Amino acid sequence: YGSMKDGDVAGLAAWRDSSAWIGIKRAGGSYRVVVVTGLTLDSSWNTNGFGSEVGSANVSGGKIWLRVVGNVRTDGGGANAKFYYSTDGATYQQLGGTFDMKKDWPFFTGYRYALFNYATQSLGGQVTIPSFELTVP
Repeated sequence: YGSMKDGDVAGLAAWRDSSAWIGIKRAGGSYRVVVVTGLTLDSSWNTNGFGSEVGSANVSGGKIWLRVVGNVRTDGGGANAKFYYSTDGATYQQLGGTFDMKKDWPFFTGYRYALFNYATQSLGGQVTIPSFELTVP
């Protein structure tokens, strides 16, 4: 993430009509890892809520590992996600609490995972994502 420009955002999302994500934001030359929840879409897929930060931490070093642990079961203990980050690839810190996933059917039953990167101030920044893994516990 060291090649991001001020205003750039990149991360990993648990995505549906009610979504949340963990990622990096660069502002004022500094980097923060953040968790954002409360992103919502209406039944026509129009964005009607951009969400808000529920956790953040300053980071440095230019490399980060992001993790979403999703319990996608719809029984009594399921339908939630937790967000983690690591700056060394070995020790992970949870950030932002537990995100309650929706279990109803208006769109599709499951959550999708998405990698993203966008600019809010100027173009030209970049991130490198060398791998993405989806595993079953």
